[in-house]
Amino acid sequence: MKIYPALDIKNGKCVRLIKGNYNDEIVFNKNPLDVVKEFEDAGSKYLHVIDLDGAKEGDTKIITIVEQIVQQTSLKIQIGGGIRIYEQAKLYLDIGVDRIIFGTSAIYNQKEIIKTINEFNSNKIVVSIDALKGKIKTSGWLKNTKKSIKNLISELEMIGVQSFIYTDIEKDGTLSAPNFEYIKKFRELSKKELLIAGGISSIEDIFKLKKINIDGAIIGMALYTNQINLKNALKNLE
Repeated sequence: MKIYPALDIKNGKCVRLIKGNYNDEIVFNKNPLDVVKEFEDAGSKYLHVIDLDGAKEGDTKIITIVEQIVQQTSLKIQIGGGIRIYEQAKLYLDIGVDRIIFGTSAIYNQKEIIKTINEFNSNKIVVSIDALKGKIKTSGWLKNTKKSIKNLISELEMIGVQSFIYTDIEKDGTLSAPNFEYIKKFRELSKKELLIAGGISSIEDIFKLKKINIDGAIIGMALYTNQINLKNALKNLE
């Protein structure tokens, strides 16, 4: 099982939002690169980066920061937030990012995902499905959509998507444990790679996810508040 430490960047700083609320943030470190190096020193091979300003505005805001991370670490980086067209995806992939996360485009602009898959291969693409009480939200979790998770997964698998992230917005940043009921339902809908984010607060949570055949866990708040020791978690999963 893969562990992805989460790095959310807003105004150039490392932050965490509570339930995706842009007005309810905690700044953990002003220098994202310092945080990333701590993750790498703890033994992490992967990194999950979200550009919160990009997610809100539909633009790419942190290319310079990401380029520094690529150049100064050996981490495999997946990045999302504001990546809605092929050209934005290409910008990150060309500087050495391992995978691109599409979110809003999965609802409104699937042709951009198809183009990126055709140019870079499906192993470079992840689609994030973010939901609140089972309802999909887009544009940095600020907009609602009526499309069902089941139908969306079916559409995306048909165009070649091989990897998904499922985020339970109600749990994100709360340290209240994942919603295993929703996660099991998602797992039943797709056999593709599935990463989970939102509410993971203990090593026990990680093992529960592993038991229901989840491929990876994205962990944020629990790492920043020391409820999960990254080095110990990685050793326990070996």
